[in-house]
Amino acid sequence: MTTMRTKCATLSAALMAATLLTGLPGAASAQGTARSLTYQILMGEDPIGTEQVKIEPQGDRTKVTVTATTRVKVLFINFRYDHKREEMWKGGVLESMTATTDDDGTPHKIDMARDARGYRLVVDGKPQQAPASALPLTLWTTDVLKHRELLSVIDAAPYKVATRKIGEETVEAGGKATEAAHHRIEGDVERDLWYAADGTLLKTRFKRSGYDITYVLK
Repeated sequence: MTTMRTKCATLSAALMAATLLTGLPGAASAQGTARSLTYQILMGEDPIGTEQVKIEPQGDRTKVTVTATTRVKVLFINFRYDHKREEMWKGGVLESMTATTDDDGTPHKIDMARDARGYRLVVDGKPQQAPASALPLTLWTTDVLKHRELLSVIDAAPYKVATRKIGEETVEAGGKATEAAHHRIEGDVERDLWYAADGTLLKTRFKRSGYDITYVLK
């Protein structure tokens, strides 16, 4: 039972670390209209949650809000995850982020803001500093592929990574078959990502504690 609970707890953190958004802030600003998208979260073939995303142009800035709810049942153990995050972008650069997570009863909070040294963070009440080259694991933007240091959106844990392009593929997302560029993040955290030609994240996939986890645009 303890081993199963540990695996499920690890899975919970992985699920929330994979929190997804869709659409480029720059593209949304150019369009001048808000976008709202929904992802289905699967464990194997079983639906275990959804994530709703809003991208809202606000003058020369773009606000991105994600609200995720996940419920996992393994044998007699139930786990829940609730996450909300707000990001403010300007000119393709992250200016600030706030995130709150209920990770199966364990609360986490991140406040992150750009400053002269990079990013100033307060994580669960404790101050931290991150370099300007770091970026939260916000998979909605292809910019995540350009960074070698990523931060967990749950507790700001740092990840050293490398990325590579796998190739062009067709994926089922948004109710249709779409051509997508398949990229892979490897290192301290691993993700397979499929982006449409306009930069929209269509799908992500990873394995955690023996489970295949997939996020797909509905």
